[in-house]
Amino acid sequence: MDNSIGNNLPRVKIQNQFSIKEMVYMFGPISRIEVAERLGLTLPTITTSVSSMIKKGLFKEVEQEYVTKSLGRRTMLVDINENYKKVMGVEIRGSVRYVVIVDFRGNVIASAKDETPFTEYKAAMESAASLSMSLLENSSMTWDDLCGVGLTVPGIIDKEEGKLVIHPGYKWKDKSIKDDFASITGYKGPISVENNTIARAFAYAMFEKQELGDSDSMAYMFIATGIGCPFLNTIRSHFGSVAGDGEAGHMIVEIDGEQCVCGNRGCLEAYSSEGKLLEKAMEVMEASPYLSSIYKKKNTFDVTDLMDAADNGDQEIKKILVKATRYLGLAIANIENFVKPDSMVIEGKLFCKEEYRRILIEIVHKNVYRGTFQELKLLFKESQELSGAIGASAIAIKSSLESFLD
Repeated sequence: MDNSIGNNLPRVKIQNQFSIKEMVYMFGPISRIEVAERLGLTLPTITTSVSSMIKKGLFKEVEQEYVTKSLGRRTMLVDINENYKKVMGVEIRGSVRYVVIVDFRGNVIASAKDETPFTEYKAAMESAASLSMSLLENSSMTWDDLCGVGLTVPGIIDKEEGKLVIHPGYKWKDKSIKDDFASITGYKGPISVENNTIARAFAYAMFEKQELGDSDSMAYMFIATGIGCPFLNTIRSHFGSVAGDGEAGHMIVEIDGEQCVCGNRGCLEAYSSEGKLLEKAMEVMEASPYLSSIYKKKNTFDVTDLMDAADNGDQEIKKILVKATRYLGLAIANIENFVKPDSMVIEGKLFCKEEYRRILIEIVHKNVYRGTFQELKLLFKESQELSGAIGASAIAIKSSLESFLD
């Protein structure tokens, strides 16, 4: 007798349970029969698991919308119960911290932010923890109301250990994010840690799947202080799996080019990151009456202000923005030539204006390899301040579904 078969049965059961949860989350409301057909499992197996998950509150039954001609019962579909539990998502950046509490479908119930700039990791972490505790209290909730917390930071993450390996911009290294958050807040539940752009990509695949259509792979470019572009595959029928760290900001786009914060020269980040755009704008601000007036009022400015200055006739600022857009277009063409994602999602303040979208698309089309090129699906996501924290919540939900057992 092959004992390995018996030993593998618990593992198979766990995998089947997760596959059922994933299928219902991705395609619900869905019938039990369709779940069985999609997964290649027997209907009794599906029925038993679904019934258990309904009893525990993770699933709910939904009556099919259309009326059948049959005199029998309507088909009852199954879906994720969005009110099963609440989840917290936290994005930790030196410039700002965001916290959200969401339901199991990623709908934001409450949010908070702290825009105090910090360069030290300890101060940023303490800010994030304090903000999280305050949001719970202000929402009349406790840690017991949550089934998980997701934490995201820029940089390279060891998600198994819950550690930040390195954040190049602030030189944060070997930081035990998971343990530090738990120690400060006293939270004893599950904590998931992920890179902030990878988390955004998972949130898009989980919460905005309809935008992706039939795409089975996606690259997600997020332009902020740095530039990330992780690649997800198998998103047509799964949450997706990520390939690589997605540090597109350190793709070399100019040999012996401008100095990057990482120490190399010619990185994409040195030309197109929001931080670099603001730095270059500061250098020419005195020659820009519009930007100077903004700075006098706010003692700062952001990329939206730069676009307004360009619209008001500032040609130097316009050149900076167009150059940044062209380099981003070149990077996207390189990504398309190398990995060929079905869809490319782009999130950045610069692309709230159609003008810069057109420039980007023109450069992409000019630089793709024609031999194998099929029309790349470019999707522009509105830049939202909570998208990183929502991404963190997606990671926590995904982790919760993976660990939820009958």
